[in-house]
Amino acid sequence: MPLDFSSLQSQVDTFAENEKAFHHLLKEQLAQALGALKRFSAATKAIRTEGEKEPKRIALPFQENLDQAFSPLITQPRYNLVCADGSQIIPDPHDVPVFALVNVGLVEMSSSAAAVSSNTISKLYKHNELYIDNELIGEDILNLERDVLEMRYLSERSCLLKGTTIALRDGLLELYHEPRSEKAYRERFLRYHTYLNAMQKDGTITAGYVDKPRSQMLTDLLRVCCARESKDQPCSSFFPDVVDRLLFEQILKAGKRSAIFENHAAANGIRLDLEKLPVYFFYLNVSQNEKAWIVRVEIPQWVATDERKVDVLQQVLLEQCAIMGSKPYPYYLHRAHETALVRQSEKEELKKQIERVLIQKGVSLEEKSYKQSAKDQPTHKIVER
Repeated sequence: MPLDFSSLQSQVDTFAENEKAFHHLLKEQLAQALGALKRFSAATKAIRTEGEKEPKRIALPFQENLDQAFSPLITQPRYNLVCADGSQIIPDPHDVPVFALVNVGLVEMSSSAAAVSSNTISKLYKHNELYIDNELIGEDILNLERDVLEMRYLSERSCLLKGTTIALRDGLLELYHEPRSEKAYRERFLRYHTYLNAMQKDGTITAGYVDKPRSQMLTDLLRVCCARESKDQPCSSFFPDVVDRLLFEQILKAGKRSAIFENHAAANGIRLDLEKLPVYFFYLNVSQNEKAWIVRVEIPQWVATDERKVDVLQQVLLEQCAIMGSKPYPYYLHRAHETALVRQSEKEELKKQIERVLIQKGVSLEEKSYKQSAKDQPTHKIVER
């Protein structure tokens, strides 16, 4: 049945009033957070010491003051750019046949070639890959597998290019999934970092691009410092609704980046083994007008410690985002997403192809669940008693 919009109207009105009150409160909190940022900005060593004591994910100052802003290079660097994005088909235990797919789109622009190349790599999971200890793999491990494959293909393509090369993926560079210690998770984490290590040896400028980030690692650091300063208030009492992006909307002019921060990761079984490759990040205003658009850029240590690599990355991201106009996003990363996207019609066609080949090979198909069969019935065709 459709929604009863008439009965929802009063709830919509209440929702709007609640949002209005929240935005008013947020404005006050943001002013407090900005004050804290200015107050603690130059005390990087003392603040880092406080942050290192925390067991949770938090930002640590690196080499620059917290509230500094940095303009891009004026020179025009020559570079290669490789972008990867992925999509996946999650296996449905109620449907037949049960299958899973990861699709990675790769777009490459070489400084030595006029044309831009794109490629799609598809992995259809075999039966023994679909199950772990007789349990069907779920979205969590398939997302992790997609991350691993994206990094693999970025690494393989980047090492073939000569000159300054940037490898860019959509999303976090750090693998931050729920802390898991099972063999299947650990193996994938280790493979991911093997590919990162390969790019370090080649000097590739590797980065993860996060559009409209919700992270609050810097804000959490400011809360810790405020709590230490007050001595009688908990961290949670200081500007609880402010995220990092809101701070940098006030600080960063168009084209400028924030200071670089180290990602002090939460301690769990997997991360403790992989601490050899710490992740850093900065915020960047990719807007070309007065309306700020703040993104988070994650980079590995070998990029964070090289000023030239950071400068080239900043300029290339701004150039890429400018192509998209008023809604900035790296153009070739967008192309990689288009290349990787599996549409519903393609999923259905693949399903029919699998069914057809299974029948040809004499493999009997199980029935889909009766719940799914009921869902597949046309509307109002099920007899009600």
